[in-house]
Amino acid sequence: MIRLYVKSPLLEKQDISLSDVQSHYLQKVMRLKEGDEILLFNGTHGEWLAKITANLKKSTTLLLVSQTRSPQEEGDFWLLFSPLKPKRQEFLEEKATELGVSRLWPIRCERASTLKVNFEKMEAHAIEAAEQCKRLTVPTLKPLTPLSDVLKTWPEDRLLIFGDETLTAPSLGTLAIDAQQSYAFLVGPEGGFSPQELSVLRSHPKTQGVTLNTHILRAETAALVGLSYLQVRRSG
Repeated sequence: MIRLYVKSPLLEKQDISLSDVQSHYLQKVMRLKEGDEILLFNGTHGEWLAKITANLKKSTTLLLVSQTRSPQEEGDFWLLFSPLKPKRQEFLEEKATELGVSRLWPIRCERASTLKVNFEKMEAHAIEAAEQCKRLTVPTLKPLTPLSDVLKTWPEDRLLIFGDETLTAPSLGTLAIDAQQSYAFLVGPEGGFSPQELSVLRSHPKTQGVTLNTHILRAETAALVGLSYLQVRRSG
């Protein structure tokens, strides 16, 4: 069944009006008509069955029928990454959302090859991935932030694990994971962290460098390796 993310509160017997883009998708792409049902979620109120009650030219109205899934905890992993070229970043955003990250945070590093982030597209990719993978939430998005600023204000209760491309850090597989600890994973730019950035990262009290593989991985591959390991170890 089709699932759509909406920003409206979801309460029984409530009417929901969809955006122009969502209305076009239901009417012109999926060919749905009045009486058809879809699923809606908003990241807060679980998932709801909704019935189309009106299909106008540029708008669709639905009536919330019943809750199909209650709100639930979906994990608390953050992904920090240096911006990538559009297609590769889209892949990263999609897969990170599928893996359950709760925050996507682009970071400005000294050797970054890309210094811009299209947040509208970033949000759209995350929402689409959440709709397709049956998540009840969408990752929160943070603005592009210099690495130095991130580290200065890093929370005391969260460990930041970063991929150390020098291959001198302990293997990721040797890292002990505490189910009660909050984690974030940082993957650097294609050119790697600068010597100064590595020095700051290694000396920070809430960071831990890891070696992900005997080979140098591309940024999106490194991110998915790190996230997958954290998810499996915490859930296991």
